[in-house]
Amino acid sequence: MTKSKSLPSLIAVIDIGTHKTVGLVGQVIDGKARMLSFSERRTEGVVKGTVVDLEKLHNCVHEAVNDLERVAQRGIEEVYLTIAGPSVTGERVKGFVAVPAHDGKVTIKDFKEAMQSAKRLEPPEGRATILYMRQPTMLDGKGVENPVGLQGKRLEVNFWRVTMEEGNVRFRVKMINAMSIHVRDFILASHAAACALISEAEKLGGVLVIDFGAGTTDWILYFKGHILCAGSIPVGGEHLTNDLSVALRISRDTAEDLKVRFASAVHRENDANQTIWKDGDKGVGDQQFNRGTITQVTALRFQETLEFVRKDVLHQLEQIFPGHVMKLDQNFLPSGAILTGGTANLADAAEAGTSILGLPTRVGIPQFEKEAYRKPEYAGVIGMMKAAIEDAPLPVRRPQGVLAWLKDMFRF
Repeated sequence: MTKSKSLPSLIAVIDIGTHKTVGLVGQVIDGKARMLSFSERRTEGVVKGTVVDLEKLHNCVHEAVNDLERVAQRGIEEVYLTIAGPSVTGERVKGFVAVPAHDGKVTIKDFKEAMQSAKRLEPPEGRATILYMRQPTMLDGKGVENPVGLQGKRLEVNFWRVTMEEGNVRFRVKMINAMSIHVRDFILASHAAACALISEAEKLGGVLVIDFGAGTTDWILYFKGHILCAGSIPVGGEHLTNDLSVALRISRDTAEDLKVRFASAVHRENDANQTIWKDGDKGVGDQQFNRGTITQVTALRFQETLEFVRKDVLHQLEQIFPGHVMKLDQNFLPSGAILTGGTANLADAAEAGTSILGLPTRVGIPQFEKEAYRKPEYAGVIGMMKAAIEDAPLPVRRPQGVLAWLKDMFRF
């Protein structure tokens, strides 16, 4: 479908999660997006963030695209996709250049050479570089926002490089291309969620964002206005459901229902004094449970996941700052921690976060024009739209063919 030149540009984003696939199409007017269509489908073919059935996932995403196009009454030509889960890894890469100018001033050429130096390092075999996310630029050991024109001797450029298994990337591109749609770019899922939740002041001060999905828990840490590091834990809300199903000897559907209605991220002594009924009518076939057992199971798993995140964050920080004893506290991250994603809806989630992480913690609710989507589970797709508007370059024509697409997509 050919878009009229007079129409404002459209942006389409799709967030493929373990539990659900969510898509959003927005019409960009004066730098802001007005929602044209929204789609939510149960994801098939993905387990703990890893694709296990290509055909099922393809059908699921195709249905989501059809929903978006039908409601928007527009054809989608290109789309942004999130990446997350255990197949995605990140690391800091650095580039250096000695400032050669006689007056010691950094030129644009110097800056570009330093960036190219950072990107020369090849990713591990079998992996493809997806994103280079800017980190602080240093001139003679001091952080600068823009070094061009400043005097110094040694320029250092840093990036957080995100890589993904080549096969996983290739499949995603082929899947979207098969629908006659181009993949405009990938967006790190944790960064997308953060874009919907945090302010520039929080980024500057330092903040940790934790996105609790169904199959994975992704986190990202901002420090002095930049992404410092990010990671993923292969544990999510489905693990709480599984634990309840096993502990209470009930079906997964019943366990999910009990989790949503009665579970908590904190177990309290008086929970054991509460008896709850699955249906509430105490009739024939209704089941009763002790709420203390439910909260004990869910609190244990939720807090354990937070502890995994805490240890992963510290591990990443120790690699970035070797020789330094790192500690998560409000001195390091004044803006604290923000929990989001569907599992962040669990009662007392923020209290558990404060206790385990040692940081003031809140549950992040994205701001959006439709009240129905102002929920933690939609932070990712809403943030994708914001990230696409703010960070995307002007459209360019892509070369055709999957391999050409992959080569062009990894440009930076």
